[in-house]
Amino acid sequence: MKFSCRGKAAKWDASGSSDSKVASNSRKGRLQLLSMSISPQINLHLTDEVNHNRSDIVFQHDCLYVLASTEKQNIHQVLSYCLTEYSSQWNIEENNFDQKLTFYQLYQQNITSQQLYNWSAPMDIVERYQFYLNHFSNLNQSSFITTQLFYNCTLPRFGPLCQYSLDINVSNDLSLNEIIYKFYQNLYDPINLTCYIHLECNRGSISMCLDWTEICDGIIDCYNGIDEVSCEHIQFNDCEENEYQCANGQCISKIFFRDDSNSSECLDRTDEIWKGMRKNNFLSFDISGEPTFTMEDIICPKRHNSFNAKLTSSCIHKRSKILEELLLNDNTIEVSNDCWIAAKCQLRIYDRLDPQCHIRNSTKTYIEIINETCPDILQVPANIIAFGHIFFIYTKNDMIYSTSRLIPPSYICYNDKLCDRLNPNKSLIQFNNATCRRPIDFPLKFNSFATSRGNWFSLFVFPIFKDLSQCNKIHSNESINCNILTMYKCRNSSKCISKHRLCDGIIDCDYNDDEECTQINGSCLLYGFNDFLKCTTSDICISPSLIDDGRCDCEYDQYNFCDDENLDVNYIRKHISFTTICDGFIELLPVKIDGRYETDETECEYWICNNIYTRCDGFWNCFNGADEVGCYSSSLLHNCSSKHHHICVSPYTNKFMCLPLEKANDGHIDCLGGTDEPKLCRLNNYDQSITNFYCDNLTGGQCISNTQLCFGNKCQDESDKQFCDKTRNITLYGDICDEYYENIRSDVENFFCARQIDRNKPEILYFSLDKLMNITYKKTEQRRNAMIVSPSIRQSILQQYDQRCHRGLPIRVWLNIKKNLTNIACLCPPSLYGNMCQYQNQRVSLTLRFQTYSDSRRTLFALIILLIDDSNERFIDSYQQFTYLYTRDCQTKFNIYLLYSTRPKNLTKNYFIHIDIYEKISFTYRNSFLIPIKYPYLPVDRIAVQINIPSKNDRKVSCSNKQCIHGKCIKYFNKPNDNGFCQCYNEWSGKYCNISHKCKCSSDSLCMGISSNNRSICICPLDKWGSQCLLHNTICYSNENSICQNNGRCILNDENIASNKSFMCICQKGFSGDRCELIDNKIILSFHNNIILPQRMFIHFIRMINNSQHENDTTFYN
Repeated sequence: MKFSCRGKAAKWDASGSSDSKVASNSRKGRLQLLSMSISPQINLHLTDEVNHNRSDIVFQHDCLYVLASTEKQNIHQVLSYCLTEYSSQWNIEENNFDQKLTFYQLYQQNITSQQLYNWSAPMDIVERYQFYLNHFSNLNQSSFITTQLFYNCTLPRFGPLCQYSLDINVSNDLSLNEIIYKFYQNLYDPINLTCYIHLECNRGSISMCLDWTEICDGIIDCYNGIDEVSCEHIQFNDCEENEYQCANGQCISKIFFRDDSNSSECLDRTDEIWKGMRKNNFLSFDISGEPTFTMEDIICPKRHNSFNAKLTSSCIHKRSKILEELLLNDNTIEVSNDCWIAAKCQLRIYDRLDPQCHIRNSTKTYIEIINETCPDILQVPANIIAFGHIFFIYTKNDMIYSTSRLIPPSYICYNDKLCDRLNPNKSLIQFNNATCRRPIDFPLKFNSFATSRGNWFSLFVFPIFKDLSQCNKIHSNESINCNILTMYKCRNSSKCISKHRLCDGIIDCDYNDDEECTQINGSCLLYGFNDFLKCTTSDICISPSLIDDGRCDCEYDQYNFCDDENLDVNYIRKHISFTTICDGFIELLPVKIDGRYETDETECEYWICNNIYTRCDGFWNCFNGADEVGCYSSSLLHNCSSKHHHICVSPYTNKFMCLPLEKANDGHIDCLGGTDEPKLCRLNNYDQSITNFYCDNLTGGQCISNTQLCFGNKCQDESDKQFCDKTRNITLYGDICDEYYENIRSDVENFFCARQIDRNKPEILYFSLDKLMNITYKKTEQRRNAMIVSPSIRQSILQQYDQRCHRGLPIRVWLNIKKNLTNIACLCPPSLYGNMCQYQNQRVSLTLRFQTYSDSRRTLFALIILLIDDSNERFIDSYQQFTYLYTRDCQTKFNIYLLYSTRPKNLTKNYFIHIDIYEKISFTYRNSFLIPIKYPYLPVDRIAVQINIPSKNDRKVSCSNKQCIHGKCIKYFNKPNDNGFCQCYNEWSGKYCNISHKCKCSSDSLCMGISSNNRSICICPLDKWGSQCLLHNTICYSNENSICQNNGRCILNDENIASNKSFMCICQKGFSGDRCELIDNKIILSFHNNIILPQRMFIHFIRMINNSQHENDTTFYN
């Protein structure tokens, strides 16, 4: 048996038909509560008040659960948007506006719980009503539950009392998923900061709070350095053999390394290459999109770029700008406001055109005001700028008499106990208990490139982070053994670092010796690891974290190739590829054979250039383009012979014409744009061309890209515009090949837009048994009346993004519906909390990926993920539950937020993640896994693990060293040498199963314990759903045969979560499709009767995949 990932489960969306049917039936009732219009279905969760004997517990409540829109990335993440403050702050008056009915009245009308669910009732009310229906015969009809109320809310309100509405302009024909997705397409553009308040950090200003990313980022931000305490444990972390170590020391399963450039498992994103971002602005960027791991749980470290530093490690670009403004706006009460304004404007910290530089009721110059109102020495800015102790001071004389346009600080002040390697023979002064010296007396170079207006920070502040890094003294509470094999001791220093941080392009040692990475005897092994890359173009070694990162760290060779970039392409430069031999493009670097330099394009006279790898791929691989003849759509062929003619555009008529094959590539231009002479635009080196349209100008021929056609004046002879449709009465906002104009292009324009550029030619072609699908130039039906929206207009159509909730959802609380009295509030994502989602949450961000053995490929598993502490109560702080099916989820990454039940988390406790795996259908227990949380001082614990689900035959290992009073002792599958844990019997919990609790799960479900919010954790049978498994699966089990064919099994995806997919089918072996309606292909192996077959065989398969590496698979036959 082996692990592999193949196949796809069926999915189906039944939400539309189900809702419309219920709404239709409901109109027949005697009560008019049931008339429905098309509207988003909004079911709140956790709306019941929780009674708990612990006052320190913090509860999320009134939550929306929504599946994030990440299907294209094979990521499953459920996002909760919740109120995080107590609702008692609002005085919500009785709702006499909306219709309300008791459970008994609903029962009289034959209303089902499914109908309440479809009508946006809160889930607690839906389940309580089902409980009422289940026990109707045994209830006293005057009991409390009988008189429970359901409010029929009028759009757009929802909630138990119809007290909420989304404060978003939305269309009623959108689902909740679509509403939230569209809302988060707007850029996050905050006007104030979100704060991490669970660490007391003095940054010198009450307005400048700490961000969670600034803890353990390697740069001191707080005066006392508390933000970097204990962080050395992460850097000195030793990862397992099957793990990849991120640059910050975090360990992740190797399967996540370079698996998806849009999704990182390392907090510092060093497991993936975000190409373009690193080159342009790796330090921060604009945030848009739902608050998933991809956007919320990433760090852009200050220390990773010495040329474009910033004040925070947050990836939110606007945060750095806000911090700069706050730092500059802080004043001290000892200095007059006029002095502050005049000084900052004279120093050009503020732009002199800025309204702040207009001092009221004053006709004096800045110099006059400074001379009259400022002290002889002024600290500017008024607070610390770097490493918790460095600040600037200006003398009055320098501000007045300096001739520089941008005046440098007069002195840089610091704590002399925290700075090394400074020249002692320089003049020093003391100011506010700090030592100060002139900038020229530091090993410091101010940024000469940042001389433009408004770049005071870039010019004077940011170079401090690079050139005075020795003043960033991080003190460790514990002594570190620098002599162990995984450590490197810095030269002339007591400091040591992990060898994983050697040669990574980031200076960690005071004398830069960690980045002196010359090969030793032609080897890199002496740097401690065998995965360091040895550069062939230069005599250096580089860390694997720099490989394929979009920047060349080895030197470029004579062919402009780099050893550490584009490794797949570099491989084919040195190894001949069968699929690209004699294809008209040189891929192989010259090899000297018998005195001659040979490539993959030499001696091609007898090689067939028109083959299954070149046929109809959009590129002329044969000199005359014979491999592309006949590849056009039938609508373009006209009367041309498909075997002997090319289609092109006449330079005289601007219409299609037939070009005989013998005239192609004959050195004479017959077609507009030189399409019959592709060598005119083909480069002679290994860099492929991005241009494919040839035209004349006064100095000779030139080639332009199809993105420049019909827009601008690139060709002197105007051939780039002569074929463009002149009858269109519309202004182009860009080139005609832009997707915005797809519906109005002419056939000739489509022809030029569809032509491939050489840069798009695949340099790696994979072995295939089938012919590649023909690439044709498709005719697009013209829709002359189609509306064309320019990018600028399209952007303005987006509704205004309300920023008050930061990354949360703005809602309105209705205090009195009749009087239209409301208040504003926010539903916060897991990363934030507070009435305006202004505080950053402590959390565990867990990514899981699962694999199964062949005996479990069609087994549906229920997985329970618990965040637990090590107290005797074994308190479950939070949890998530989901199902896993190999055929559906083998490539899926499950992203799970786990929140602590107290704020802040209790640092006297150890927390860990406990995972239980059950077979969903039979409730058979498979096993449990333990994932420790190693660094409790981190605000965000980012964990990424692959779990191999044990096979059916793997034995559950019991233990006897636990006093399990009402349970049994079991070893964790991944920790067989540990003591194990007590698996408690029903209605018992705690470390030793000695705490009783009342389980509220239905009798046919599995009760897993009780959570911090005093709710039972239940695993439901297939025909039930809901938090207590009281609700019936009406989609699958009302008429199962009509849902899944060929004995397929219908299962709900998760009705508790707002999703566009309601159910899926688990198909029997040999069937596939949305409803198991397709019969799979089969391979039948027959053996001659004379062949004696062994009792056991391994059968090996090679699977060909178009445009991908082939796969090897092995099955065991017994």
